[in-house]
Amino acid sequence: MMYLPSNLYNTDYVWRMALADCLEFGTKTAPRGQETRELWHNTVQINMESPVVCTPERALSYQFMAAEAYWILTGDNTVAGIAPWNKNISQFSDDGQVFYGAYGPKFIAQLPDLLRKLEADPDSRQAGFTLWRENPPATKDVPCTIAGFAHIRHGELNLHVFMRSSDLWLGLPYDIFNFSCMGYMICAMLNRLDDKLVCPGRVFVTAASSHLYEPSFEKATRCASDTAYRPCGRVPCSWWMDENRLLDDLKNLRDSKKGDPRRWWEV
Repeated sequence: MMYLPSNLYNTDYVWRMALADCLEFGTKTAPRGQETRELWHNTVQINMESPVVCTPERALSYQFMAAEAYWILTGDNTVAGIAPWNKNISQFSDDGQVFYGAYGPKFIAQLPDLLRKLEADPDSRQAGFTLWRENPPATKDVPCTIAGFAHIRHGELNLHVFMRSSDLWLGLPYDIFNFSCMGYMICAMLNRLDDKLVCPGRVFVTAASSHLYEPSFEKATRCASDTAYRPCGRVPCSWWMDENRLLDDLKNLRDSKKGDPRRWWEV
């Protein structure tokens, strides 16, 4: 389903509606023998300035959320760089040292070319990056994200991300934050290089398979029936004006606790 632009469609609301759609309309399937509900070619759209899922039932690890975004934006692929904020993540490393499918190294390596294209032609449709690995070997860490493209339209940067697979319960809340942070970095670097202000627009996430696994059905059903509207605030504008401030704030948020004033979504 494509969610039409609206102030109501903040990340928290869009996420719960995606859960509802999957539970109601998802096709039954069983990859690797695991019962699953699946939507095909599903797109969600969120406001990049409000990228946090705040539904209490989901109980996100906001420390890991910030840590993963920092890990990606610094081009890190090491287990040591992310494991302190997620006790289970190291099991997806093939050698216990690095992650084969880590997004950071490929995103950072392609960022200069992406920026050059947008500087040369702000209306360009060629400013993209790929995260897929051609002919991937047997690995525990096949990338879920294939590619992303950045478009500047009406002074706003929109990020279009294409995924082969999107777990609506486990992955999407973190992915939306990560993709938004990629967008902030692109904005910040463009704003440093040019005097024409580029603001964050929207993130569009399109997945060949958006799905829920059976163990998530019960909690997803409760979240889908939650009708509360939670604005969850907006990111500091410095995040899309200064890439160093973005990285510093993410680094600090990795160790923040509930009630920390830097957690704007809790204010």
